[in-house]
Amino acid sequence: MKTTSVQWLVAISSLCISAHATIMVVATNETYTDRMAAFGPRLPEKGVFGYLAEPAEDPTGCHMVEAPCSDWVALVRRGSCSFITKVRNMQLSGAIAVAVGDTEPQSGWITMYAPGDTSDIKIPSMFLAQNEYHALLYLSKLVDSPMMVLLQLDQWMTWPLLDVLMILFVSPSIIMVFVYISWRLRQKHRHHLEIAPLDVVSQLETRRFSREKIRHNETEECAICLEDYMEGEILRTLPCRHNFHAFCVDAWLTAHKKLCPICKRDITLGFDATNEVTPLLIA
Repeated sequence: MKTTSVQWLVAISSLCISAHATIMVVATNETYTDRMAAFGPRLPEKGVFGYLAEPAEDPTGCHMVEAPCSDWVALVRRGSCSFITKVRNMQLSGAIAVAVGDTEPQSGWITMYAPGDTSDIKIPSMFLAQNEYHALLYLSKLVDSPMMVLLQLDQWMTWPLLDVLMILFVSPSIIMVFVYISWRLRQKHRHHLEIAPLDVVSQLETRRFSREKIRHNETEECAICLEDYMEGEILRTLPCRHNFHAFCVDAWLTAHKKLCPICKRDITLGFDATNEVTPLLIA
């Protein structure tokens, strides 16, 4: 569980810290996509202008080199040493940013990570896939002086931590709230269909209970509250000819079910008032 939590936090951090960016060649206005490293500072919103150049002394960037000019962006190739080593050496060599290019085909973009403390890294760095790296390297060799470029983030990919947390936690919560509200509305509608309208119940036949007028096979107690009928009590007679205390059956029909508590017939369907005898009423 602990390992899973750490991996999850690393994934969150990579979304927040690493993002797609572009290197725009000012002379041609062409842009090349790259991916920011997980260490070091982010590019500012206005971007960074610099002069792209491959260090002639060490194209891998694994050693310190002499700066070809001021405000230069080091274009180095992947391999021979770690990413963080390349960035540290180029920072010590006066570079304002580092672009690491991939020499392996079909590797795509990767996020450059570094173990340990990276607080000494003060310049941004990014990773270029093979096609972008070779294209920029070719252009840089066409001119005698370092090539002016603009390093900038893709705005739609620059998600801060709060936005990522909103997407991961708040959005599912909002969806769950809508699902719950929808479920409650469906339940309310279903319950409304299962109960009898008050005006229908109020029109059902009523009579006063009299022991002298008890019909054959007629019970003397309410099947809902299980209390014996008292002389003169108001009874409600359902279309199926079953009798109950009026207040008991009215509450049952209007708040619970529109079905007779004994035979389960729908009282809103208007059954014929026949003297049908159900097996439950046979003595």
